[in-house]
Amino acid sequence: MSEGNPFPDARAAEPVHPLEEQRLQAWSNYLKASAGIADSRIQANLTGWKRWLHHLPGASIDKATARRDALRRELGQYGVGAEDRVWGVLSGGRVRSLGHSVCLEVTLGDLAQEYESVDQHWARLLQRIALHTEEIRPLAALGDRAVVTDLIEQVTAALRIAPDEAARLRLIDHLPGALRPIPADITTLRRGDTLVEVVFDIYADTVKLDNITVNPELRGTGLGSAVLQHLCRSADAHHLYIVGQLVPTYRDDDSAVPRLAEWCRRHGFAVNERLGGRIARSPASVPA
Repeated sequence: MSEGNPFPDARAAEPVHPLEEQRLQAWSNYLKASAGIADSRIQANLTGWKRWLHHLPGASIDKATARRDALRRELGQYGVGAEDRVWGVLSGGRVRSLGHSVCLEVTLGDLAQEYESVDQHWARLLQRIALHTEEIRPLAALGDRAVVTDLIEQVTAALRIAPDEAARLRLIDHLPGALRPIPADITTLRRGDTLVEVVFDIYADTVKLDNITVNPELRGTGLGSAVLQHLCRSADAHHLYIVGQLVPTYRDDDSAVPRLAEWCRRHGFAVNERLGGRIARSPASVPA
């Protein structure tokens, strides 16, 4: 099995991921803009009776507020509010190879536009969730995980009433692996798109996993782990074993196989590095 995700828990000593750097910069810009509003108000108060002039449209406070709001709308493009290297509902970032950002707001906006004529009620629900997501990102970045839990519930509710399977799958991509719904047909988890490739075959009661490869620009975000966790949970629900072989593709140094082996062990796999990196996982309902 190959995996394009560089295993977050094992990379503490490595350089900061580019997406994390962009996220930190976007958050810093937002905080500076918020501080700018406070500074404008202080300056306005120092002008005495003329302070009301600073509150007029186009005046200093209005301009500072507009800049803050514009930067807040951009937070989603950099995944601000998401946990580092753990894929979740606020995860994402700018992906140059795609020409756009991967984030919940973009997906919600696209779906709302595409399904407006099919299900107007659902499209408007997505628009409300998108606005809410934009509003809670600063709170999540400050450590308020309750707003994240509430957002997950909203996305999950929208997912349940999605007009078709294609729309459902696009929303599922933004959920953590532990909360993605179990499919009735596990083969629907096979995919090969711009975000991630998942290749496997099923023989009797066994899933033969060939590879999970994440878009290079999204490696280190936890997306690969979310996909594998979803596959493992689905295999458990269908009483299927998973087997494969470690064939790392994201790096070629001596640490590649041990890192990949540790990542698989965290997901319940038994790993035999001496036998060509063979891996095997029993369904949770079956004693190992």
